[in-house]
Amino acid sequence: MKLLISCLLFIALVSSTQSIFAQQSKKVLLIGVDGLQYEKLKDIDTPNYDRLILHKAYTGGIKGTPSQQDTKSGPGWSTILTGVWVDKHQVTSNNSGLANAEFPSLFKRIKEADNNLWVGSISHWSPINTNFFTADLEQADLVLSGLSDADVTARGVQEISSGHVDFLFLHLDDPDGAGHSSCFGDHYNESILTSDAQLGALLDAVDTRIAAGEEWLVLVTTDHGRDSRGCGHGAQTASEKTIFIGSNLPLNAEHSEYIEDIHNKDFNGIYGHAAQTSIAPTVLRFMDIELQTTWKLDGNPLIGNPGTRKMMAADNRTIKWYSANSGPVEIHQNDQLIDVVDASSQSWTDYTGADGVLDYVFVYNDTPVALRKSALEIIAGLDWSGSRAYYFRGDNHYVRYNKILDKASSGYPHTTDNNSWSGLGDYADLVVAAFKASSDKGYFFLNDGRYLRYDLDEDRVDSGYPKLVDNNSWPGMAIYATKIRAALKWPNGKVYFFLDDGNYLRYDLEEDQLDSGYPQPVNDSTWPGLGAYATEITAAHQWNAFRAYFFLKNQRYIRYSITSDQAYSGYPRTTDDDTWPGLMSP
Repeated sequence: MKLLISCLLFIALVSSTQSIFAQQSKKVLLIGVDGLQYEKLKDIDTPNYDRLILHKAYTGGIKGTPSQQDTKSGPGWSTILTGVWVDKHQVTSNNSGLANAEFPSLFKRIKEADNNLWVGSISHWSPINTNFFTADLEQADLVLSGLSDADVTARGVQEISSGHVDFLFLHLDDPDGAGHSSCFGDHYNESILTSDAQLGALLDAVDTRIAAGEEWLVLVTTDHGRDSRGCGHGAQTASEKTIFIGSNLPLNAEHSEYIEDIHNKDFNGIYGHAAQTSIAPTVLRFMDIELQTTWKLDGNPLIGNPGTRKMMAADNRTIKWYSANSGPVEIHQNDQLIDVVDASSQSWTDYTGADGVLDYVFVYNDTPVALRKSALEIIAGLDWSGSRAYYFRGDNHYVRYNKILDKASSGYPHTTDNNSWSGLGDYADLVVAAFKASSDKGYFFLNDGRYLRYDLDEDRVDSGYPKLVDNNSWPGMAIYATKIRAALKWPNGKVYFFLDDGNYLRYDLEEDQLDSGYPQPVNDSTWPGLGAYATEITAAHQWNAFRAYFFLKNQRYIRYSITSDQAYSGYPRTTDDDTWPGLMSP
């Protein structure tokens, strides 16, 4: 009998302990209200939004960097649910397919942390569940798509009240639809009031669970702002980049404190507010899921100690941040610890010389915050017939560029292989320079002293190539063959070869020989405006009879006037999506 009583007491104790643990588990409700303009919440009486601690934030990434993304629903919701910008999640539009599996959504991260946790997604706008995160939601406990806002709310209240929710994402869409149909105005305001009432029902359900002893974090946000009229969105304007993050609990200074003293003050200083990427790491940290350095999350969590705040690239090698305090900052590059600096320095420059896609993670206060930078170099440019030019990059990819539209053609970059460039693919990683010699022939130069002749009509390398650059094939060039770093065709039939030591050669195509008196130094007498960059040239390309471009190390370029034979003022500039749309795309 004593043994039976002891067993019963033990079972009761275990049951009681499990009940306590269950009551102590942390639960999250993430509510997304599509296309809700932050400023409009200030103009309308919204008692339920007023129950939240709500502050301005931003979306759209950092303009002019690889993180820049359209202020549209697909990229916005993907950033909210992954904690990374488009250069990582790769949802570039509303029509994108699966998000990049390398950067899972909250649905998958939470399940991977503990498969017993209940995870659900109820969405008015179906692509969140049926396009971008279909794979991530395979293990979810509830997935509902295409419901009306009223039904999303009703089902959300039902699930919250059931007591089994650990993480629930709800998507409401009516304010966005009202904006698209009638812009800002009475209809849009009415949609906000309706969403306020729906939010109230959800908050009431959560408050009931809190009163029962559960611990809940409620986050409310939107995917994007709207244009000045309220009709559309998608561009990089201050109003379209403006979002908000509201919480039922007090969050840290990254949420509430606006930082004016930051490197990038564009869009009226919007980057001094919290970023959309902060939402996912906030959810994970609240649920006691440790943020991993290898996850490379771009956002700074809004609970606990923030990491390096307002971290942005100052140029292609320097990263800056804001810090009012000191302390060690570990700096990781592509998963390798490469440096430790003090947070008070607020700046760090990468002198490793690494190129390609560089993933940096700064760990401060045991909090990792990531930044992806593209240190891709343009290694060659080749003109084609009509309006096309082709640019070859250091990652063995190329981009077809439309010179009339001044942007990359859709669908690029492509891999430089024998399918896309017959006969060139085997040498893609050796290319250092190219130029178009005539209407039907182009040349590629390799870093081992060989060259290829390319037939533009047949779209293939001519048979018998590669050949050595020697005094038979290129008279006078043999001793410089392995030093070539760029080639520029000039309208007068001359080709200029730029060497890795800062000198250049002039070759006469008609005479088929190197002009006498060369090499000469690249300086401001021979090439006005290029002198300071003589050893940094990675590629050159004649755009037309009046203009050429020089591409430099560290992702910069110079526009050069053939007519006046000098660099344009204001250069070099960064080679990015503003200056060369699509050229550096992942």
